[in-house]
Amino acid sequence: MSSFAFIPRNVAKKPPTTLKVNAISGDNPRPSFSQPPKGKQREQDPEPDSTRLSAEESVILLSLAFSEYALWVDVDLRKKLTPLGEEPAFVSLHYLLHHCPVLSPLRGIPQTLIVKHLRTLLPDALDIRLAVTAPQPWFNRAGAASNTQSAGGGYEVRLHSWDPSSSSLFSKSDWDKRTIYVENAPIHYKSIAALVQFLLSLFPAKESSSFTSNRVQGVFLPPHHRDKPGDIPTFKGFALVTFLDEADARHFLEAWPWNPQANSKPAASNNETSNEATKFGFRTTSKSNWEALRAEYLVYRQQLVQEINEHQDVSNPAQTRGQESPSHEDKTLSLPAVKPPRQPKEDEDPPPTNSSAITLSSPYPFGCLVFVKNVHPETNKTTLKRLFGKTLSQSDAGIDYVDFNKGMDTCYLRLSTPGCALYLASHYTEHQTVQTTGLDDTGTSDTAEPTAKPISIEVVLGTREGVYWQKVPEKIRRSAVEKAVQLQGGGDSTEPPSEDLRPKKRRKR
Repeated sequence: MSSFAFIPRNVAKKPPTTLKVNAISGDNPRPSFSQPPKGKQREQDPEPDSTRLSAEESVILLSLAFSEYALWVDVDLRKKLTPLGEEPAFVSLHYLLHHCPVLSPLRGIPQTLIVKHLRTLLPDALDIRLAVTAPQPWFNRAGAASNTQSAGGGYEVRLHSWDPSSSSLFSKSDWDKRTIYVENAPIHYKSIAALVQFLLSLFPAKESSSFTSNRVQGVFLPPHHRDKPGDIPTFKGFALVTFLDEADARHFLEAWPWNPQANSKPAASNNETSNEATKFGFRTTSKSNWEALRAEYLVYRQQLVQEINEHQDVSNPAQTRGQESPSHEDKTLSLPAVKPPRQPKEDEDPPPTNSSAITLSSPYPFGCLVFVKNVHPETNKTTLKRLFGKTLSQSDAGIDYVDFNKGMDTCYLRLSTPGCALYLASHYTEHQTVQTTGLDDTGTSDTAEPTAKPISIEVVLGTREGVYWQKVPEKIRRSAVEKAVQLQGGGDSTEPPSEDLRPKKRRKR
C-alpha cells in the first residue's frame, strides 16, 4: 500500500503565476499602468538643495586653498607641501577640509565626489592618490569605533608643479597692493565661490578666463565684532579680494570706483553681469583706504557709545556712598525721606509714586518692585532670596519673588510692601556689598574686593513699573495687591472682592 507525504498547505509551494494579457484581435495589447494605492500620495522628486555646491564652485574653493597667496599666509600648509628630498609631499584631503577655513562648505560632501570634480576640472593642477592603510578592527582598545580618515585613510593630494622658493617672492606690501575691498555684491551671490565667479565675469571678454584661472588668490571675510574666536564668517556682500596680478586690482578700482561719478558708466564685457553690479551699487576700494575708513568708523562708534553712557549717567545719577540713611535700631523698618517725583512732560501721564495708596482696585502694588545690578552671573534665585532676605528680617519675609535669569548680572525683586523696597535700596546704598561667588548668600564688603562692583538697588517707578507688571499674570498681580493691602493695615477694605479672587470650583469629569 503506497503512502503519500503530507505537505501542509501554508508550506506547500504555490505554482508560478503567469500574467495573462487579453489582447483584442487585430490590436496591440495596451500597457497597464500601476496606480498608487488609496490613501497614499505619489512620491515627489526631491527638491534640489540650494546650499549644495556645484562642481565648479567646489573646484574654486580648492583653487583658493592651494593658491600662492594661501600658501604664503599658511605656514603649516606650506611646510606639509614642501617635499623632503625625493619623496613627494602629499597631504590628506581630510586634513585640508578641516584645516583651511575656505574649505568648510566642502566638509559635508563625500571625498569621492570631491576627487571626481578635481579630476574632471583640474586634471593637471593636482596629483591625487588613494591612501591605503592596514585593516583595523571595528572597535579599538578604547572601545570607540575607528575612523579611517583620521587614521590616515582616504585620499591624498599634492600640487603637480610648485616651487617652494617662488612663494616668498611677494612681500606683505606687494600682496596689499593686489588686495581690494568689494562691497554691495548682488544678493544672489551668497558664497565665496559665487563671488569669485561674479568677479571673473566682470573682466573684459578677451581677458576673462574660465574658473580654473588663478587670477583670484584669496577672499577674506571681515569678522563681526560679536563673533566668537573660531567662528567662520558668512558672506554678506562684502569681502577683501586678493589678485595674482596687480593690473587686475587696478582694473576693478578704475571700473568700479568707491565714489562713482554721475555720468560715468563702468565698462564691462558681460552686459548682464555689469547691469546687475550697477543695479546693486557694486563698488571697490583699495585695502589701505578700507583700513583708514575702518579706523574712522571704530572711533565714531566709540564716541557714540560714550555719549550714550554719559546720557544714561545724567538721567540716572548714581547714589553716593555718603547719602544719609535712616537709623534702624532694633532691626525695625523705618521709611526714609522720599525724594520728590520727577515732573512729567505735557504728553506724558503722571507716574504713580510711593505715596499712592494701594487698594484692592489697584492694577498692581505701587512701589514694590526694585531693580538689582551687579549680582554674580552664576548665582541662583534661592541664593539671592537668602541674601536680600537677611537684610530685611533675617528670613525670606518681605520678598515675594526673585525674577532672575541664569548668566545675567541683574535681576528684579518683587517685595511685599513699598517700605521693604525703600529700606532695601537705602541699606545697600549705605553698606556697599559685593557678591563674590554664585553661592554667596551673605555678601562681602567692597573694601575686601576693590575690583568688583558693589550691588546697586533701584526702586522702579512710573512707566517702567507698569510695563513690567503688565507681563505678570493677572492672578499673581491681584494676589500681590491683596498682600500689600493686608500688610499696610487693610487699606480700602470696604470694596467688595473681585470675582477673579473667588476660588473656582473644580469641574467633575
